[in-house]
Order: sequence, then structure tokens, then C-alpha cells
Amino acid sequence: MQKQSQKTDLTEVRRYIEENFTKHLSLAHLANLSGLSSSYFSSAFKQEYIQSPMEFVTQLRIQKAKQLLQKEDVRLKFIAEAVGYSDEFYFSRVFKKVEGISPTMYSSQQKSHIGVVTGNMMGYLHAAGVIPFAAPLSAKWTPYYYNLWAQEIEHKVTLTQNKNYCSPNELLHLPIDLLISPKDLSSELVKRIEDHFPIYWLDDKQDCLVALTELAARLNKQEEAKQWITQYRARLEDVRRGLGWNSTPPKVLVIRIYQQQIFAYCNTGIQHLLFQDLGAESSYEQPGLYNTEITFDELGKLKVDKLFTIICPDDESRATWHHLQREVGFRQLEAIKQQQIYVIHSDPWFEYSPVALKRMLEEVAVMMIP
Repeated sequence: MQKQSQKTDLTEVRRYIEENFTKHLSLAHLANLSGLSSSYFSSAFKQEYIQSPMEFVTQLRIQKAKQLLQKEDVRLKFIAEAVGYSDEFYFSRVFKKVEGISPTMYSSQQKSHIGVVTGNMMGYLHAAGVIPFAAPLSAKWTPYYYNLWAQEIEHKVTLTQNKNYCSPNELLHLPIDLLISPKDLSSELVKRIEDHFPIYWLDDKQDCLVALTELAARLNKQEEAKQWITQYRARLEDVRRGLGWNSTPPKVLVIRIYQQQIFAYCNTGIQHLLFQDLGAESSYEQPGLYNTEITFDELGKLKVDKLFTIICPDDESRATWHHLQREVGFRQLEAIKQQQIYVIHSDPWFEYSPVALKRMLEEVAVMMIP
């Protein structure tokens, strides 16, 4: 019991550090939060997370500093203060100790112009600590990255009609050093861009953390990607403990409602998070990925402990959802009787990237852990 309590305390302190690393943090203060002595807290934290509490603070600060160093004309003093150091010279010494080069030299190395073809490619670059030079930013179609980078991305490229790819005509005149593109780009688009830029073909159908590692090696961002993946896996373990699904995995179903149709739905991100990382079992017997229309009666016959619902934002889809909730068979689902139904949205659940995966994980934690 004591061991579980200690882990819970450490989890809460780790989350506190992630939310407050830009403030003044001391070992004594962090230990006090856990209710442990400084020496015992430091030892327990390192045993659980491989690094000491203050090493974790430094890692987060340097990671944030590297993002800021990619911006144009940002003073070193401002960056130091923004990540929690009052003395820019001390910050420079810490940065060089961690990265092996000074902040100024690091900044000069980050000026390559990287462009992306699709919105989800930004989710790979963000995890690697890179801000793209050109990307399809849209307040409606890529809202997360729009809110994150509206001021930082120099060239905001419009999306094509299907909202999946940026307009190639807007890329051709830009001084792009490397273009990041998914492998399934249409042959017409490939023909139009491959003669203009060096292209990195990213396989966004494979495990996104593997793809991130491969991309980071190409961009010389291995350490940033490694740190990001380490943080994701630590947070994943926190959430898994909070859910308690290990002993009895729940039967989970995701449905997508579009106009008058209902689909049993599983895309790559849902498969990765719910069924691979969190260990749930699928209520729907079809293996792999699926987007299969089902009837009210078929839905009512499934064993569903937890139901996730994606409702297209139009009046007809909403009406179908309201009608479904009145169906007797639907109301007999275990998930409905136990109030284990969760409405989720296309952003981030339709995107597959490291950042989208992490955002989905956080949504599950908020919705399902008391």
C-alpha cells in the first residue's frame, strides 16, 4: 500500500513539474509536495523515472528553450527568463552542458526552412522540437497547430478542397530546404513537387513513434524525439494505472455518426491508443482498421462497456444521435446503463501523429479518471 501511495505522489509531483517548470523550483519544495524527505524523494523519483527531479526540470527547460531558439530575433535574456532562469549566462552554461553547444550556436543551426504537406506532419515536427517554415495552418481544419504556431510559422499554406493536403502551387515559390510529406501523396502532387525540393517521405501508416524516431534522425533531432517519447510513455503509465484496465480490459466501441448512418469506426490513432497502448478490447469483431456501417439492431447486440461517439457537426447527424439515444436496444448497452459514454471530436481523433496520440491520451485521462 505504501508503495502505491508513493507512486501516486510521484506521479502528481511529476505532473506539477511539467506544469510549473518555468517557475523557481527547488528540491526541498518538490519533496514537500510528496510528503517525503528530500533525499528519499530524489532517490524514489530517480528510481521511478530514470532521472532525478532537478534533471527532469532542466530537461523540460532546455527542451522549451530549443523551441524558442528557433524563432527569429529573440534575445537570449528573454529565452532564459521564459524557461525559468533569471541569469542568461547561467542559462547558457546549463544549455551547453546539456546540448554540447551554446544557445547561440544551436540557434544558428536551426534556420533551415522545413515545409509540410499535410496537417498531421506538424504533429511529428512538434514532437521533434521543430517549428515548420511553411505549413497548412487553418483555424477551422488544423486548430491546434493554428493556436500553437499562428505567429511562428512564416508561410501559412491553404488546404486543397478535400482538406487533406496543402495547395502545391503555394509551395513551389518558397525557399524550402526540405519538404516533409506522407508516402501516400497522390502521383499528380508528387510530380509537381519532387523536382522543386528535397522530400522526406514519412510513412504515417506505421507506428507514429517509430516514424518520429526515423524523422528525428534525418533532422538531427534524435535527443528531442527521445525525450518526447520518454515523456509520453511515462504519462501513458500514469493513465494506465489510473484506469486500472490491466486485470479486466473493457470492451470498447467507437462509433461515427454521419447524417443518417452509424459506423463502427477504428482508425490508426484509435487502434494505437485505445487497443494497443491502453489495452482495451474491441467490441466490434472485425480485425484491424474499419469504418463499417451498422444498424441500430446490430449496435444493440454488441457487448460494449465503454462507448466513444464521434458526431459530424451537422443537423442531420445530431438528429440521428438523438434518435439513437431513444432506441431500446441502445439503452440496454452496458456502457449506457453505467454512464460510460464519451463524445469525442475529429480533432484530435481523426489525426495520427505523436502529438495527436498524446492529446487523445490526455482526453481519455480527463474523461475517465476521477
